[in-house]
Formats: sequence, C-alpha cells, structure tokens
Amino acid sequence: MKSHLMVLMAITLPLAISQLSEMAMSTTDTVLLGGLGVVPVAVGGLANNFFMSTMVTCQCILAGMGILLAQSRGEKDHGKESAHHGREIVTAGVLLAFLIFIPAFLILLYAGTLFAWMGEPLEVVFGSTQYIHILLWSLLPDLALIGVCRVAFPALGAEKILLWVLPLMALINGLFNYALIYGKWGFPALGLMGSAWASSITAIVVSVLLFLCGVLLPSLRQVMILGALKMKTFFEVSRLGIPIMFSAACEILLFQITTLRAGQLGTQSLAAHQVALNTSSLLFMVCLAFGQAVNIRVSYWKGAGFPKQMAKSIFAGLLLVLIWTFSTGVGLIFFGDVVAKWFFMGKVPDTETLKLTTTLLMWAGIFQIVDGIQTVTGGALRGCGDTLGPLVIGVMTYIVIGLGFGSLLAFHSGYGVVGLWIGLAAALAATSVMFSWRLYRVVRRFLYEKEKESMLS
Repeated sequence: MKSHLMVLMAITLPLAISQLSEMAMSTTDTVLLGGLGVVPVAVGGLANNFFMSTMVTCQCILAGMGILLAQSRGEKDHGKESAHHGREIVTAGVLLAFLIFIPAFLILLYAGTLFAWMGEPLEVVFGSTQYIHILLWSLLPDLALIGVCRVAFPALGAEKILLWVLPLMALINGLFNYALIYGKWGFPALGLMGSAWASSITAIVVSVLLFLCGVLLPSLRQVMILGALKMKTFFEVSRLGIPIMFSAACEILLFQITTLRAGQLGTQSLAAHQVALNTSSLLFMVCLAFGQAVNIRVSYWKGAGFPKQMAKSIFAGLLLVLIWTFSTGVGLIFFGDVVAKWFFMGKVPDTETLKLTTTLLMWAGIFQIVDGIQTVTGGALRGCGDTLGPLVIGVMTYIVIGLGFGSLLAFHSGYGVVGLWIGLAAALAATSVMFSWRLYRVVRRFLYEKEKESMLS
C-alpha cells in the first residue's frame, strides 16, 4: 500500500501545481486589468471564463487518449501484447483535437450573439467579442499541443515536465500581460486587448516548449512523433473521450447556471456565492489531480492485468483525497469567517453578507468531502474503461438534484443562495455514492474474471 501512496503522490503533485498555475493566470489577468477600471475587469472576466470553459470542456475529449496510453504502458511493462501502440494513440488524439477544434472555434467565434441574448450591456458584448476573437489564435495550440501533451505526459510517466513548464506559463503570462496592457519594456500599450494578446502569445510559446519536450526527449520521442492513423484506435479514443467531454460540460453548466441563479437572488447572495465558489474551486484543483492520478494508475494496472493492484490504487487514492478534503473541509466549516474577511481584503462587508458568506463556506467544506470522493471514483471508473456510466449518473444527479432540488430550496422554500449550495452538495453526495457502487461492481467483475482465468490456466 505504501508504494501505491508514494506513486500517486508523485503523479498528483505536478498535476496539482500545473492546474493551480493555470488558476494563477486567471487571477493575474483580473488583478492587472483592475488598473484599467471596472468595465475591463467585467469584459475580461466574462470573455476569459467563456473561452476557458469551452476550451477545457473540449480538451476533456482527449482523456480517452490518456487512458489507452496508460493501459498500453502497463501492457508493455509486463510483457503483454498491446492492443494499441502509443504512437497510434497519440496520432488518434491529435486528429480528435483537430476535429473538436472546428465546433469549438464556431462557438467562440459567435460568442457575442450569446452574450447579447443573455442581456449583457452593449459595451461588454462588444469588448468581450473582440477579446475572444484574439484568444482564438491560441485555440488550436491549446487543443492539439498543450491539451495532447497534458494528457499524454502523465500517462507516459513524464508528469514532471508539467511541473516545470506550466508554472513557467503563469510567469510568462503575467509578464506579457503587464507589458501589453500598460506598454512596458518597449511594448505597445494595448489596454484590455493587451491581456488577450498576452494569453494567446503565452499559449503559443508554451505549446512550442511542450512540443519540443515531446519530440526531443528520448523517453517520449517514440510515442509523441506522429505515425500512421489506425481507425480502430481512433474510434476507441473517441469512444472513451466523448462521454468524458459531455460529463465535464454537464458539471461546468451546473456551476454556471447556479451562478446565474445566485445573481437572481441579489448582490449579497452573488458576492457570497462567488467567494465560496472561488475557494472551493481552488481546493478542488488538488482533488482533480488525485482523480487524474488514480485514473492513470487504474488504467496502467488494467493494461498489466492486475485487478488487485487496481483496487489498491483506488483505495490509496480515496485515502489521500479524504485526508485532503477532511482537512480543508474542517477548516472551512470552523474558520469560514476568517476566509470570508480575507476575501473582502479589509473592506469589511455588512454583517449580513459576512454571515451569508460564512454559511456558504461551511457548505463548501461539506461539498469538498463528497466532491473529492466522486472525483477519485469517477477517475477510477474511467480508468476501468467505463466512461458512459459516469455520464448518465452525472446528468441525472446534476439536473435532478443539483439544479432541481437546489432551485426548490432556494426559490420555493426560503433558503435563498444557501439552498443552491445544499443542492450542489446533495448532487455531489449522490454522485459519489452511485460512482462508488458502480466502481465496486466493476472492480469485483475484474477480480472474478482474473480468478477464473487463473483457475483455467
């Protein structure tokens, strides 16, 4: 068990730091745009949020590539014939990235129409549309290079590359933002649009760095240099990846709609909701890294043909994520007022807003625990090759419980924004229970098949 814990930690740390670095980029953009006024912050925030949500959702379709790469690595390490060779899998993933680029590009190209339909102010619609059109220059590198490398490197045991490159990405982004927004170091002062150009340039620079790592490092070159496309491999990568993409879309929509619903309850409710959401999103990055690490190890042991090791990796992942979520959850439950005051940065809000924020942070603490469980069990299920089941479960729990039950409490039972968060926590609790039960049955089936195979041989 100790070896499983150590391996999972070794994979989780670089993944968590890389994801936190991406969050730092968004924070840096907001802080630097703050010097231009309220409207640039609103425009940049809306445009960045919509672009990132769309791009990250589309990147999730590449998760099937990571599952097959880890399985192939497990087969190779234990002397088994691989059903799909690494280079074929990466080639299929790159083709899939090019294909998903087309609908993603069209959605983002006409984002202004959506913002106008949502009733956003005209200056926000115009500014955010321009901003997104600049970001479109980085969309293909984000999908076909950064997206592919972020999935492939950890599956191939090269996750430490991300530990160095993605924090560097945050630094490059901050420097380019400062230079292009305010016209420093000989660069033109482009204001709001300077931030968009900074993000695009950063993505292109980092995609080149990751590409060079992939084709120059001996441990990666044999897999990362593209080869002949095999349609069987392409369809398998797609079969695994498409449900994962739709699962991510459902979860992102759940939180986006909840934010819109919180806004309908007034400024105080929206402010408290944003503090709780930002806090839980930051802490969730570590849970997400644990889920990704478990996904890689379960896929690896499935390929190797050792279901007992799969079970041990899952147990180790649950143990680690529960330690993290219980620690952070207890902190939010008992010290939510401290976190709330820190967010408002000395500009102490009225007593009602502070009390409401503290209450939501308490629910965010409970939310963390169940969210950690569903993230790890969901990652394990996908590592077992079960990607459609989590999608069906997610759609049911997010819509019926997350949105339905949450809205019932918020708007018809007098709970307000607290009701929305109770709905979120209940949805994720139901998801974690259903994922755990399904995972138990899947792993038990693998163990039975392995035992039957041993008896026959």
